[in-house]
Amino acid sequence: MNATGGGLYDVAVVGLGPAGRALASRCAATGLTVLALDPDPAAPWRQTLSVWADQIPPWLRHEACGVDVLAHTVPDAALYAPDRALLHREYAVLDNEALRRALPLGPGVTVEHAEVDDDAVRALTARAHRVVDCRGAGGRRNRGPLQTAYGIVVDAADAVPALGGENALFMDWRTDYVRDRDDDDDEAGPSFLYAIPVGPDRVLLEETCLAGLPAPDPAVLASRLRSRLAGRGVAAEAIASPLSVERVRIPLLPRPGVPEDPLVEAFGTAGGHGHAATGYSVAAMLAAVPGAVHAIEAGYPLPAPRSPLSTALHGVGLRALLRADDRTLRALFNAFGRLDGRRQRWFLDAASPSYQVAAAMWGMWVSMPARAKAGMVAAVLRPSARSSVGAPATTSGDARTVPVEGQ
Repeated sequence: MNATGGGLYDVAVVGLGPAGRALASRCAATGLTVLALDPDPAAPWRQTLSVWADQIPPWLRHEACGVDVLAHTVPDAALYAPDRALLHREYAVLDNEALRRALPLGPGVTVEHAEVDDDAVRALTARAHRVVDCRGAGGRRNRGPLQTAYGIVVDAADAVPALGGENALFMDWRTDYVRDRDDDDDEAGPSFLYAIPVGPDRVLLEETCLAGLPAPDPAVLASRLRSRLAGRGVAAEAIASPLSVERVRIPLLPRPGVPEDPLVEAFGTAGGHGHAATGYSVAAMLAAVPGAVHAIEAGYPLPAPRSPLSTALHGVGLRALLRADDRTLRALFNAFGRLDGRRQRWFLDAASPSYQVAAAMWGMWVSMPARAKAGMVAAVLRPSARSSVGAPATTSGDARTVPVEGQ
C-alpha cells in the first residue's frame, strides 16, 4: 500500500524502539511504503544507549543527518580486573531524543497504535509484502540468560570518589563491597562497577551482572553498589537520593520458539544483533540498517547479523560467563585488558567476522595463568549455569546500558 492507498505496504515494521524506528525511517527515506505498529509510538526511550564513537555509521553522523546524536563522549575508560588497563577508544552515550529526530517517521510511514502478539505479526503478511519483527528479544517471555544491572545517576562532583581519578570505568571487577548474608559470588555471580559520564555534569554508577541464568536478585546488585560507593567515599545523600535510578534486564539471546514464516523476519535484538557474550546490540543494529533496507528493496532475505561461526564463538563466551567462578572470570577480563586495542575491538564489536573473534579469544586464552585456563575449561564443560539467588530483575530494556550496545 502506498501513501495514497491501494495494494500492500512494502514493509510492516513491528515495534518502534531504536531498531524498528531506524529501519522504518530509512526504508521510507528510500521511497518504500511502511506500516509501523507500536503500542506507544511516542514513548521516550529511557534506557541509556551507548556505543563506541567510531561505530556511528556514516548516514547517522552530524554532517549527514544534521543532528548530533551523541550526548557525551569520554576517552580512555579504565578496566580493573583487578589489574588496571585503559581502553584507548572513545566511548559515547547517545542522546535518545536527538536519535529519534535523526530517524524521522515521515509521510511514507503509516503509524498505528497497536499491541501486536506473535499471531498478529504473522497476520500482517496480508497487509504488507514483508513483515519485520523489531519487538526486541522478548522481554519477560524470554527465559534465557540475562544481563542485569542496578544503577544510579548522580552529579559529577558526587561521583569523583567512585571514579578514583579515571575518566570512566568500563568494568571495575574489584570486590570492594561488603557482602550481606544473601550475597554470595558463587550463587549470585560476580559483578562489576560501570561508571560512565552520561553528560557534562552527570555520571551513571551501575553494578552489573554480565550474564546470569537466572539473573541475581536485583536487591543484591543494589546492595553491592551502595556498599561499594559508600566505601569509596561517595556521599550518603547522593547514594540515597540520586538524580535517577536505572534498572537493566537484557536477554542475551533472541527469544526462541516463534513459528517461522517466510514473509516474517526479525531485526535488532529480535534478529540476533545482540552480542551474546557482552550484551552489545545498538552499534551492530545501526550498522546493519542499510543492508536491511537494501534487502527489503530488492526482495532478498535480511542479512544475518554475523556468520554462524562468530555466533558460535559468542556462545562459547556466554557459556563461560554463566558457569565460571568469580576468580576465573576476573582472570578472563584481566586477559582482555592485556589485549591490544585492535583485538579488544574485534571481541567487543558484535558483527566482527569469526577470524577476528577467534583471534581475540585466543589472545585472551594464551595470557591467562594455568589455573584460570583450567577454570575456563571446567566452566565450558559444566552442564549447568551457576544457580543465582532470587528472581530476575523487574524492568527491562532491549539496548545495553553498559555496552550499550549497549545494545
